[in-house]
Amino acid sequence: MPTSRCVHRRSTDMIGAKSEYFWEDLYPSGVCQLSDLIKSALDQEIVCLPKRPVSDEETRYPINEASMRAFLETFFTRHLFQVQRSLAEYIASIDFRKAAQSGLLRILDIGAGPAVASLGIIDMIHRTAGHEGLRTGVRPRGMRLLHVLNDTSHVCLTTGKHMLAACHGLGRHFGLALSDDRVLTLSTAFPSNMRQIQRLASFLGGYDIIILSYVVTPLTDDYGLQSLAAAMRAFERLCRPCGRILVVQDQFQKSLIQSLSHLLHAEYREHTVTQEIYLRCSPKTMPVEMREYPITGVWFWIERVLS
Repeated sequence: MPTSRCVHRRSTDMIGAKSEYFWEDLYPSGVCQLSDLIKSALDQEIVCLPKRPVSDEETRYPINEASMRAFLETFFTRHLFQVQRSLAEYIASIDFRKAAQSGLLRILDIGAGPAVASLGIIDMIHRTAGHEGLRTGVRPRGMRLLHVLNDTSHVCLTTGKHMLAACHGLGRHFGLALSDDRVLTLSTAFPSNMRQIQRLASFLGGYDIIILSYVVTPLTDDYGLQSLAAAMRAFERLCRPCGRILVVQDQFQKSLIQSLSHLLHAEYREHTVTQEIYLRCSPKTMPVEMREYPITGVWFWIERVLS
């Protein structure tokens, strides 16, 4: 079972005490462990994909089914926990409760990959439901999630839709009251698709959460940092009151994230995560043979609080 042992380090800003309590309640042992819901959805997708050698670049940015399997085995769990840790303060906040009261949570997921951030949000919401120790509200009955997935990779969008649908189907098996969430996809790269994003925001009444996951480097290379920051600032007009804009990036881009946070006049944070990941070696045999290896990584995120 994939797990992640988190080691936290002070960043340029202290994380709110409430989010720390929430995170400790979410993972009381100090080890981030996939829920049965997410693990089942992940395993269900992996066994359907072919296993063959792919390059490191294809593993990071899947272009076909084989590289998608490599991504799911190598990066999915780490990215899921990084996004969850980055969103912990918001999910534990009054702002999130206010957003949820509308009955529809609207999520724009840029650089979605196989819907990692969206799946992380679903998981956090359902981990809190009915758990007396957690310091956040439960998912209101009938509250729906609308996921707008943006990625240029067809296999990423297809896999993301499969896994979101799997979560809905498996939810009943695990006794979760899941509503019929809706998924929309955008295959044009950001920011070239800004008009599409704006039209959707107008139709939906704005977004509650906008997440850009691991896209800062390619977008900076293509458009420049100033242009990227300007496009991101435009998101503020597309967010609903009490919404959040989140940018998540890996350990190799610390100076870039610092420069971007300065341009956005936004908060910059840093964390260290150590994971122990267990991979499937023989997915078609039971019991499944497992092997273990550690990964240590640093990631950074920028959070823009709107109120």
